[in-house]
Amino acid sequence: MVYLTEMHKITILQTIGYRDRTRTQTEVVRLFQEKYPELPPISQGSVSKIEKQFRERRRQLKKNTPNKLSDDQKLDIMLMLEENPHTPSPQTASALNISQSSILRVLTENRMHPYKLVPTKELAEDNFDRRILFCEQMMQ
Repeated sequence: MVYLTEMHKITILQTIGYRDRTRTQTEVVRLFQEKYPELPPISQGSVSKIEKQFRERRRQLKKNTPNKLSDDQKLDIMLMLEENPHTPSPQTASALNISQSSILRVLTENRMHPYKLVPTKELAEDNFDRRILFCEQMMQ
């Protein structure tokens, strides 16, 4: 596998495919040999190793690169919510072109939390009596 350049490895990864349009290692080996007949044949193990290295590198990149917002963006979020605290977080996210999870993270950092106002009826003094009467009727 020493003879494979980065471009060859990229070609192998592209040949493997993505999500529901993936190819088997046997197909990848065959297609690679058709594209590069001048190179020595590659094995299925080489294809597997390249794919494993790619997935590991991708996982490391995802782990090490948190989605950080600048202080200006955080300030924009807080100002927008200060002006209109009833704006839903998805609407705030689309207005500022920031992900909703980032909006929620900024709210949490500032000890705020999103909520949805749910109107309820006020309890009256005779509510308890009505509940008891209802329970008695249902038991009969």
